Amino acid sequence: MFQLFGKPRLRKARAAAAIAGAVAIAGAAMALAGTGSAVAKSQAVAAATHACGYSAPVGPANPSGIYSTLSPALKAVYSSDPGALNASPWAHSKPVKGPWKIGYIAFAATNPYNLHVIAGLKSQFAKAKAMGLVTGSLVTNIPATITASTPEQEIAAIQQMVRQGINAIIMEPIAGAPVVPAIDAAGKAGVPVILTDIPLPQTKYGVVVWSQNQYLSDAGTLGLIQKGNILIVRGLAGNPNDVDLYQQKIDDLKYCPNIKVAATIYGNWDNASAKTAVSQYLAAHPQGVDGVLQDGGMMAGTIEAFQAAGLKVPPIADDECQGGDLSWWAAHKSTYKTFGGCFNGYQGAYVFFNTALRILAGDGPKLQTIEIPAPFVTNANVSQYATPGLPLTSPLEQGGPISTWCSDTCLNAYFNKPGTPGGL
Repeated sequence: MFQLFGKPRLRKARAAAAIAGAVAIAGAAMALAGTGSAVAKSQAVAAATHACGYSAPVGPANPSGIYSTLSPALKAVYSSDPGALNASPWAHSKPVKGPWKIGYIAFAATNPYNLHVIAGLKSQFAKAKAMGLVTGSLVTNIPATITASTPEQEIAAIQQMVRQGINAIIMEPIAGAPVVPAIDAAGKAGVPVILTDIPLPQTKYGVVVWSQNQYLSDAGTLGLIQKGNILIVRGLAGNPNDVDLYQQKIDDLKYCPNIKVAATIYGNWDNASAKTAVSQYLAAHPQGVDGVLQDGGMMAGTIEAFQAAGLKVPPIADDECQGGDLSWWAAHKSTYKTFGGCFNGYQGAYVFFNTALRILAGDGPKLQTIEIPAPFVTNANVSQYATPGLPLTSPLEQGGPISTWCSDTCLNAYFNKPGTPGGL
């Protein structure tokens, strides 16, 4: 985690640097920012250049563009995004007369983070309504199941909300490319679509708000493992976020010639699904593995699978950590080491909603992608995030104020004009 702007936050990078196996991570993005996806083409060259535990810069795809004008701190952040970084088409848009109507489209909520984003958006909407900034209710379109969550359903939802007169849409899409035409059509109609937790540089009018919240924790965990076989547990097949998160893992593995991927499975960003998938793998491979990289929100299910198999829990990158696994980690930190990166759904909702309000107010996002680093969790600071005594299956997430991921002051760095309407 890099200390970027705004009020002081935990010195995550310094904490990581104090732990063997993660020393190279904290400075990785700074060291090679702007080199693009060409870095680490060869495992032999990579291993000779950096030790296992190094986080490979993977982007942006167009380093000579607007990326070249960013501050060193922001360059370090955006070097973890392999997509193109472009100026936002809303950078100089005029204010939209309020009060505004806001919509939210998402795939089925499969974990506490998803559920808390929904609850957080409703809470932020209520606060904004009390200030006269928005009107009506938060208009939502969220299927009950993953099966019902399709690009076709999301395209229809975007079109319906535009017809309803929604001023801004916040969206967590199930897929990327299929929904781009609908997103851009909404933008041409004057309706910005704020895309959450997903990189989608293909869209011209969408505004991406996400965190590559795994690049430090994945690299750090590999640095702890050093050698042996690992299991990779991915999220949703075909989701652009899953694609980028997985590719970062593969790029980091190029610096770890003594680590082999035993298998790659899907857990659908759901602890129950992850437990089932990992249990099936362990049943067929009772010797277990030396470590696990998971795509987020699935550490608890992964731990349970190892426990059920009677195996020692290996280092598991705690990407998008949750309350139960953080509590377990803190309780075992004298004998168990790993790394994590996370913010909770309420903290995500705060940023997503305030981004929408800022765009409608004409504050002008500078970049098409707003990438914000996630807090970096280590053995040294895990107790600051964990609630003692929670069960692994707890529906709670890590604590902290809603501005923990990015405060109003933090968001100012991404906009031409400072301040969220109403000071939310």
